[in-house]
Amino acid sequence: MALSTSDGIDAPLGSSPAKRKATTTNIITILVAGMGSFVFGYANNAIAGSFVQTSFVAKFLSGDDAESIIGGILGAFLGGGLVGALIQAPVSNRFGRRIATGSAALITVVSGALQAGSINPAMFLVARFLCGIGAGIVITNCPVYMSEISPPHIRGMLVANHAISIVYGYIVSSLMALGFLYVEAPYQWRLQFVLLTFSGMVLLVSLFFLPESPRWLCEVGRHEEAWKILQTLHNSKSEDDDHWASSEMAQIRANIETERALPRGYIHIMRSPHLRHRAVCSILTWIMGQSTGILVIANLTPVLFGALGYSLVLQLGLSVVWTVCALIGCYINAVLMDRVGRVKLLVVGGYLCSIGLIAEAVLQKYYLGGTSTSGTAAAVAVYFVFILAYGSTVDCAAYVYISEIWPTHLRSQGNTIGLVTFFTCAIAYTSPASLAFQQIGWKYYWVMICVCVASATAMIFVCPETARLSLEEINAKFGDPIAPNLHTKGNKNKEEVKSVTLIENVAK
Repeated sequence: MALSTSDGIDAPLGSSPAKRKATTTNIITILVAGMGSFVFGYANNAIAGSFVQTSFVAKFLSGDDAESIIGGILGAFLGGGLVGALIQAPVSNRFGRRIATGSAALITVVSGALQAGSINPAMFLVARFLCGIGAGIVITNCPVYMSEISPPHIRGMLVANHAISIVYGYIVSSLMALGFLYVEAPYQWRLQFVLLTFSGMVLLVSLFFLPESPRWLCEVGRHEEAWKILQTLHNSKSEDDDHWASSEMAQIRANIETERALPRGYIHIMRSPHLRHRAVCSILTWIMGQSTGILVIANLTPVLFGALGYSLVLQLGLSVVWTVCALIGCYINAVLMDRVGRVKLLVVGGYLCSIGLIAEAVLQKYYLGGTSTSGTAAAVAVYFVFILAYGSTVDCAAYVYISEIWPTHLRSQGNTIGLVTFFTCAIAYTSPASLAFQQIGWKYYWVMICVCVASATAMIFVCPETARLSLEEINAKFGDPIAPNLHTKGNKNKEEVKSVTLIENVAK
């Protein structure tokens, strides 16, 4: 089946329109939306530097149960993240993407203030749990929002801003930890969480400048608002009409009309083969992603550098450099994912990170606690090679992939499945990490290596490629009916009716 374009050329059903450049408005909107991702990165990494700050250690980690408290603090944040990821979908679907991020911002402000004012470990643990809830909402919601306002052929590059902004949060947090090291006062450690509270406030203010997702607006029947937002996002000096906006609006409405009668919910996802396939892909992506050991290393970077014999200043300084390497990797990933493909990068990344962990395990086995400076230097170098490999292959691509493989009406729930896996695996690996490194040392890396290699291999056979496809075309990869793209200018209303009719016929 085909549609005739204005040039007299038949466009196959589900084919993509000619590429257009992303508008300045589109890019600025994505960048501002990245503030939510930044807050997650700052909130998650704020604790890493605190673990080695003298005032924090004196306040919370001076007893024999220090390792258990570290595990509890890490687990509390990630446990809260799991709860946040679970509640994001109903909040986002009911109230919209902006309200979901706004709720996360408010939770961040409150929990940041509680962390800064904590007087004992129990209060700090509760505050970290609340902070994790806000972080779980925002890390799940931001890539959904970004994917829904990005043009298909460069969606990977734009949505990569989510992971890039997370890393910026890591960098700023690491820099602040290093700077606060020179504050010789009992409140030294509290300053990090004062800034976290401020970041939450900035996120809240930024929402006043962001439009709602046009796909969500169409989903709830607010078509006029969606149309105005699409016109704004597609506005360009080189385009003198609303062709691109009308084409996208028609395709969105056609797909939503088809999806409206479809059942929803996690039970339906598990019962439907094409949706269950998506769920498996989402779960595999983050089993592999977390099995690289990324959060274990990220949350304990200063501690791990300390174990290799470096001074306090160097522990925090090297942690800053480590996060900068992560940022460089993210930019490489953003450039590669639309060219190479999401799944290829993810699989290669899983293997590369596993090789890095093997090298680190071997080096620590023979040189940790020894006198060989070259062996210690090699162990440090592997940490940097590892994060560059992870950032270049996994970091951005994983968030993009699990967001774009789901149909509009299930996108929030689908993304939740992926991010619940993210937090579940993170809890499993990170909570016992401090105690595990103390008890079994380098052998703990092998737990992650085995799972990472197995899941990366499984992805080769299970996960279809989605690069350079529209969100609607990706549906066809999983066996869904697909609405046509509309190329004809000036026929918005007619073509919308035609496309709905065509998709209903296909669905039958």
